[in-house]
Amino acid sequence: MSLSSFQALVRELGLRLGAPAMQADDSGYLALTIDDLEIHLQYEPEDDVILIFTRLSEVDVDRAAEIYGMLLQANLFWQGTAGATFSVDADTGRVFLADRRHREGIAAEALDGWLEAFVNVASHWQQRLAGANAGGPLDVNDENEEPAAAPFTPLDGIRA
Repeated sequence: MSLSSFQALVRELGLRLGAPAMQADDSGYLALTIDDLEIHLQYEPEDDVILIFTRLSEVDVDRAAEIYGMLLQANLFWQGTAGATFSVDADTGRVFLADRRHREGIAAEALDGWLEAFVNVASHWQQRLAGANAGGPLDVNDENEEPAAAPFTPLDGIRA
């Protein structure tokens, strides 16, 4: 896929979202603010991959080991992230959530669904991190919370 095809996909997504002026820049990058989260989309033409990521909270230094353990548990086979992956900036303690998919076969409707699922998971973890930083529970499988959304699966199967 070419960058121009990705940009056309973003324009079509913008129409679906009621933002007809939405567009990716000349490098295939786009930032959106959804539900107080800054969501980034980046197209990587060499691999024909779309990357979606967000920056979540910084981890409280006093609970860092416990919170990192919670995030690692959620990363295990993506059980708490619906297919996305956590990482942490070692210098700042800021948590990132990222996912990537091959562009092939992703239409605007699928991109819209993937974006919505990603935002739901990111919002969930933003709240979990805020609670953990404030001394709240660290169990990934807390019985009192909603499970993460199901992972995005292209119609023709999962691509690695």
